[in-house]
Amino acid sequence: MIKTALLAMLLAVSSQSLLAKEPVNLERTMKTMGFAHKQASEASTTAEALPFVEKLQKLVQQAKQAPLPSDKAEVYNEGLDKVLAELALAKAAVTADDLPKLKQHLQQIEQLKKQYHKERKFSFWQLIFGKY
Repeated sequence: MIKTALLAMLLAVSSQSLLAKEPVNLERTMKTMGFAHKQASEASTTAEALPFVEKLQKLVQQAKQAPLPSDKAEVYNEGLDKVLAELALAKAAVTADDLPKLKQHLQQIEQLKKQYHKERKFSFWQLIFGKY
């Protein structure tokens, strides 16, 4: 009985450590970010938007941990840093209960998204060989 419990505990710990080391799926994280941004943008009050702004902050931090193509890492991180700066301003607008200012910062994040998504273009060889 003790051996079974120890084995179960060992398996649980080892599976958790494997999951913790799984790299961030950037595409999935970005899609989740898009949905959280949409929900924050559609909020009718700052209080309603707050959980989505906070979720966006966490997701952007998570995206910064994702493996990035070496030739684009600097540009991607620059864009993510700009998004984090806008999210800090958006959160300040929530704290001040300033819905128009919050919407303005969320719109700026949308513009940053469009700008930095243009950087995602891959070369013909990258598409063939599947490397970033």
